[in-house]
Amino acid sequence: MVRFTLFGIPVEIQPWFWLTIALLSGALFNPDPAGIQYGLIFILAATVSILVHELGHALTGRRLGGGYPKIVLWAMGGLAYNEGGRFTKSGRFWMIAAGPGAGFILGGLVFLIMVAVFGLSDAANLAGWSLIGMKPTLSAESLEFALNREPLMSLFRSMLWINFWWGVMNLLPVLPLDGGQITQLFVKPQKLVHQIAIAAAVATAVVGLVWRESLFMALLFGYLAWQNYQAMQSLYRR
Repeated sequence: MVRFTLFGIPVEIQPWFWLTIALLSGALFNPDPAGIQYGLIFILAATVSILVHELGHALTGRRLGGGYPKIVLWAMGGLAYNEGGRFTKSGRFWMIAAGPGAGFILGGLVFLIMVAVFGLSDAANLAGWSLIGMKPTLSAESLEFALNREPLMSLFRSMLWINFWWGVMNLLPVLPLDGGQITQLFVKPQKLVHQIAIAAAVATAVVGLVWRESLFMALLFGYLAWQNYQAMQSLYRR
């Protein structure tokens, strides 16, 4: 267990967080030196990115609703609590949106650093490679720099991918993700919120399995679909 305070906010990182991120990095399945190096870089990028995401929630929540925020990084990602906070509907919306917003800003800052290093054209090519697998066409100078600094390139790729794609997935209208919580603010009744969540989660699980070939993504969103189905059924029994 790791505990510290950041900007006056208590932060706790649980052991299961490290294991989950290590599994996602693939380092445990590829124990050669290159795989371990990439795994450690991915763990660093994920930890920083998730912490920034949760700080977005916590700092905005403290600003708009008061209370006593706390951040916990655990097996399923991160949580930002705000004990005693009082929020208007608008304040709660901005608190929720500030999490993925902070991640997108962090990803944008990483891209600006890449622009400073490689120039706009090569940075855009590298970003396209990192995010959608587009084959990059680089100048000779940029290519030499990239080949000689693989750890730095791995960090750039991981930071861009995590802060963009995890941010996008987190905005899907699936409870308890941020997108699902935003949906809950504006869509009534609650049963409809769960129906939307089930449809979105099932679709994402299929896309994850078929397009991304990601068993983890399929299992995660399949579990979220089941969780929302169970919650919806409990509403029908009332």
